[in-house]
Amino acid sequence: MSWPVFRVALRGRLPMTGSVAFGLVAVLLATGALFPAVGHSFGKLSLPSGVARLLGGADYANPTGWFRSEIASIYGPLLMAAVTVTAAATTTAGEEESRILALVLAHPVPRSRLVASKAAAMTALAFTVAVAAWVGLISGVALAGGGIGVLRMGAFSLQLAFFGLAIGAIALAVGAGNGRRSLAVGVAVGVAVGGWLINGFATLVPAISWSRFVSPFYYYARHDPLTRGVDVRGLATLGALSVVLVAVGIAAFQRRDLRA
Repeated sequence: MSWPVFRVALRGRLPMTGSVAFGLVAVLLATGALFPAVGHSFGKLSLPSGVARLLGGADYANPTGWFRSEIASIYGPLLMAAVTVTAAATTTAGEEESRILALVLAHPVPRSRLVASKAAAMTALAFTVAVAAWVGLISGVALAGGGIGVLRMGAFSLQLAFFGLAIGAIALAVGAGNGRRSLAVGVAVGVAVGGWLINGFATLVPAISWSRFVSPFYYYARHDPLTRGVDVRGLATLGALSVVLVAVGIAAFQRRDLRA
């Protein structure tokens, strides 16, 4: 890995990541403060099972269900994916489209180390958001009256980080292999949204129930870390997917003719 490339990539995305982290903490605080007033009155919504899965169970009667439905099912993954996908696409395909990548490669930095350094910067950004989610959850749950252990909140934050890495690695692989930022973002976002829909509805259609196993969202949410803690197999699957995609991106980047 090249530390100068890592620092430059990290520095360029820190302002956005800091804003996302601050906003996530603020939302978690507001969510926790609202629970004593409105959470118990909502109870468990009567919805079709597929829709309920999309909303994290739609159970608002307790702090675990409240935070799972309000944050863990949509908002948290959305923000995490936004950070990692933007970082991955901007620092590979984005630099190539801006015609500055050739200048970077004019320095003695092998292409493989360049991509690996940018992947490492994306990882650091993902864990920055994950730590913010953990801090925000601890404070928000305290405002809600407690009910979720600190370790389980940490398990959720860890699952969130690995989900973001998997989605970001898709953008990095596509961007490194194609050089088009819009395509990298589009493919990664398509996989994230498609995976979210599949995770909610595949169990309702037996013919496509197998499809949930190819969804990154399934390995993020299936274990319900706010209730059960860390899902080792889910983390291993998302981590392995991230490593494989980064390796694919490195291999494609090394073989391709770059735009000047």
